[in-house]
Amino acid sequence: MDYHQYDKNDFLEDASLLAYVKGDDPVVTRFWEDWAQQQPPNIDEFRKAVFLLRHLLSAERISVRPGTEQEVWGRISQAIDTAAATPVRTIGLRRWVAAAAVFLLLAGAGTGYYIYRYTGTQTVYAAYGTKKQIVLADASVVTLNANSSLRYARRWGKNSVREVWLDGEAYFEVQHLKKDALPLKAGERFLVHTGELDIEVLGTAFNVKDRRGITTVYLKTGAVKVGTNATGVLSIKPGEEAEYRQQEGVLTKHPGDADAAAWLDNKMVLHNTPVKEIVQVLEDTYGYKVVLTDTAVANRRINGVLPLKNTETLLYILSNMLDVDINVNKSDSTLLFRPGK
Repeated sequence: MDYHQYDKNDFLEDASLLAYVKGDDPVVTRFWEDWAQQQPPNIDEFRKAVFLLRHLLSAERISVRPGTEQEVWGRISQAIDTAAATPVRTIGLRRWVAAAAVFLLLAGAGTGYYIYRYTGTQTVYAAYGTKKQIVLADASVVTLNANSSLRYARRWGKNSVREVWLDGEAYFEVQHLKKDALPLKAGERFLVHTGELDIEVLGTAFNVKDRRGITTVYLKTGAVKVGTNATGVLSIKPGEEAEYRQQEGVLTKHPGDADAAAWLDNKMVLHNTPVKEIVQVLEDTYGYKVVLTDTAVANRRINGVLPLKNTETLLYILSNMLDVDINVNKSDSTLLFRPGK
């Protein structure tokens, strides 16, 4: 079989390509990865087919009445009979029938069908020591901090609630879609789900941090409501911060730290900050394991600015601030803090 001669529709009819996209068979996966690495002349056709199949696999499930499968195939058979008297359309029909077969195969038997509406989700992950900026379908912008991920729909319908799921920390600049004084419509809502907390916004800039069982939401501009099923909802104003502690199930609000999103500028601004919070940043942002030989250091409080872009510079400045020696074990990413000599 010469896949080098295939176009997009040929690939869509190939069962092994479907198995590759679904990830069912490691042998098939290895074959197609090796084939694609050769950069064949029809690689773009291959990529189009893979793109289409992936969207089909992540399409939206709906409920259907019993007998729908038979009805669909009945219509296909009727179309084939009608097309028999029109030879010029036979090739196009064959492609359509094949696509219908793929559609039903992806849906599965007895569990309902999927409507192909490009409603699949995407997850973006920012690794340790990195940041990533994401532009959502509504032109809202999300900047992910290190060791964080965001899951979101590739596109939203006009009347669909805009929803995203955050794990870690991110700064949001949300597009304000409400242009009238009428009650809020579904398509004008923007929801952030993180940990156990739900955050609802209009046009707003805010920072969300979900680490170690504590979720904080600092509001820079706009309006935000936060809450859980158990705590009810709190409204916060610009300059305020909501904090939710999962273990206690308690949601509170208080004046916020205007420098909560200083990480966007690769820095951490310290306002009488305990060292243990800096240790958490080193672990959460860079993946280090920090060991303090003098545990009293953890409760020391310091002021100043720590640069976050370069870890060597960060550790050098921190060493001088605390008057400690910091040894780096690169084999297991351990930082050992010892009293300075």
